[in-house]
Amino acid sequence: MKGFLALLLVLQGTAAPARAPDNATARAPSRVPTVTAKVTPEAPAIGDPITIELRVRAPAGAEVRFPVLPDTGTRIEPLDPRAIRDRSTADGVDRTATYRLIAWDTGSVDVAFSDVTVRRNGVEQRYPVQLRRLRIRSLLPADTTLRVPKPAADALDAPSVRWRLWLGLAVLLALLIASYCRWRRWRRERADAPPDAIGAARAAFVHARELNLLEAGEPGRHLLAHVGVMRRYLAERWPVAGADLTAQELAHALPRGDFPILPARVVILVSRGEGVAFARARIENSEAQTLGVEAAAVTEDLETVWAARRAEQTADKKRIKRKPLS
Repeated sequence: MKGFLALLLVLQGTAAPARAPDNATARAPSRVPTVTAKVTPEAPAIGDPITIELRVRAPAGAEVRFPVLPDTGTRIEPLDPRAIRDRSTADGVDRTATYRLIAWDTGSVDVAFSDVTVRRNGVEQRYPVQLRRLRIRSLLPADTTLRVPKPAADALDAPSVRWRLWLGLAVLLALLIASYCRWRRWRRERADAPPDAIGAARAAFVHARELNLLEAGEPGRHLLAHVGVMRRYLAERWPVAGADLTAQELAHALPRGDFPILPARVVILVSRGEGVAFARARIENSEAQTLGVEAAAVTEDLETVWAARRAEQTADKKRIKRKPLS
């Protein structure tokens, strides 16, 4: 009995190593290049990424070239550039090219690749890529996959005469409303704008007269009020006649500033006002009234000349614009 068991153990120990040659043979690379293709998923839907893997196994030293991108037309577009994964060893070449695509329409689609090229020992061999047709499925329910277009709409009839009349009246009414709104805005802006120099001066002269300073026994204040209005107007229309200039300074500045009337009229009024304001010179009611009227008259004369000059400048600009080019 012991001899039989010993013989059985010897037979089992010698039979175990027999499996090694089979595994080594399975791991040994093929001497003939092989190209395989794999598509994931097998039934893609619209918007699903589609992955295609081309795997090449070849003997060691072989050079493998994969196609850049497949020819898919316009129904399928590539998502990423081609990616290559290399798992080669010293015994052989094992490379896989991965292509990611996406479908935008339903139906059957052919994805065509150019040939895979394997070059070894100066000999180049081309292997075509065989792929089944992809059937892109819809995400909608089965009863809505039939996309039947709506019938064409009828051509619009020509508008009638009455319709054209109403349209013309509507356009005219819109233009009238727009014009009225513009006029209201212009009037509001004009009302909000500060008064012109001559308008402000005239209003100030009226206010100075309404103070009745002569009846109150204040002829000096009456004169100073009128001279002050005149000087503010001068400073705005003719900057050369600044409001802070003395009578002597005005006598030298006005002739050089193209002043339109005799500077002596202005200098006399300013000089008399300075005497009353700073030297406390006495002035009678009659003289104060006369000088106040003169201040208002000088202002009106200056405004007349200024308006004439402005009108002449405007006319010159219009003539220049209308002048034909030679």
